[in-house]
Amino acid sequence: VQSNVRNTEEVVEIELDLVRNRIMRFELILEMTGLVVGSGALITGLFGMNLVSHLEEHTRMFYYASAFIVILMVGMGFNLRNKMFVDNIL
Repeated sequence: VQSNVRNTEEVVEIELDLVRNRIMRFELILEMTGLVVGSGALITGLFGMNLVSHLEEHTRMFYYASAFIVILMVGMGFNLRNKMFVDNIL
């Protein structure tokens, strides 16, 4: 009877560990997403300041800056995702 109880306890502990690891993995994904979005917000905030840099006079600078931010965020996202796959996190 005691061995059955121990086996049941071990199975429950393993299941709880599995759930904990899934929660930790989800937290990591959320934190990495926050990092990527935050880096895009940093650049947007820098351009949003009322500083005179003469870039605001360029006719297509808005599109260049927007494209740069999107490319940076997508690149960071893919690099972080690949790093997590290589490290067997995902």
